[in-house]
Amino acid sequence: MKREVLRKLFLGTTACVLAGALIGCGSDKSGAKADAKKVYELKVSTTQAESSVIVQGLQDFAKKVGEKTDGGLKITIYPSSQLGGEEDMIDQAMQGMNIAILSDAARMSDYVPEMGIFNMAYFVDNYDEAVKVMETETFKGWTNDLTNHGLKILTFNFYDGARSFVGHKPATKPADLKGQVVRTPGAAPYVESIKSMGATPYSIAWSEVYNGIQTKSIDGCEVQYTSAVSSHIYEVAKFVNKTEHINLLNCVVTSNAWFEKLPEDYKKVLVDTANECGYENAKYVVSLQEKLEKELIDNGMTIVEVDKNAFKEAAKNAYDVLNLTKTREKIYNEIGKTL
Repeated sequence: MKREVLRKLFLGTTACVLAGALIGCGSDKSGAKADAKKVYELKVSTTQAESSVIVQGLQDFAKKVGEKTDGGLKITIYPSSQLGGEEDMIDQAMQGMNIAILSDAARMSDYVPEMGIFNMAYFVDNYDEAVKVMETETFKGWTNDLTNHGLKILTFNFYDGARSFVGHKPATKPADLKGQVVRTPGAAPYVESIKSMGATPYSIAWSEVYNGIQTKSIDGCEVQYTSAVSSHIYEVAKFVNKTEHINLLNCVVTSNAWFEKLPEDYKKVLVDTANECGYENAKYVVSLQEKLEKELIDNGMTIVEVDKNAFKEAAKNAYDVLNLTKTREKIYNEIGKTL
């Protein structure tokens, strides 16, 4: 009798151990759920200030992921480059660190060159058109290619608005920009686009732009409304030449090695929530454009309506220079758009 009791106790204990082992395998790729006791952490770095609209969207992303995973996946946002420069952060992510970065196509084009097309003048006309591009097989192929470099795109749909030329003089057509030195980021898609539209591109840090325009060491810059208002650029520049030539899309990119170690349910939560929050935040940015423009006008700026067709025609040369004309045609065919 005693031996039978011991046998049953042994079998019961063995069953519990096996069940516990199965429950503990939450990080395998079979779709098992996460171990409730383990907490994964992700640090999200951005150059944007804490007060920016996009950082508000990132904070919402962090909050929702925490709620959906019952605190099992903790995300902390670090604005104003608190963790370091963007290039250093990307390097750390490639090495497998639990880092994510708010970045753009220009940075990603260092690894997948064709992605730079997102920062070309008049590639897309608005945010909704950009979303269509992200649904194409070509775009999905680019994101897959990035994983070969150790990077995982969580979402590419954060948005900061359309960039226009801001400066001391009005410009309704490309010829009006001839001889004007205009600040732009140093990446080739920006440089060639600005050059093709008539201006002389010049790369300096954004923090130097206000003083550059004020002292007239540069004639202007190209910038989206969110940054134009937050930087008080209206104090040193008189005109917004409303070209809306580049729609500024942003991605959240993290370490592919770190991402692959997550439980399957956490992977889904992370990607789905990033896309959800990016889209909601982008639509909010779109809704703010009229208000931001009014704020620029109320602070003394003049909005100049331009010949957009003339600027679009001029910008085509940049695609030829960077061998992106065929890429653009391919994507337009996929989204049903004609040149």
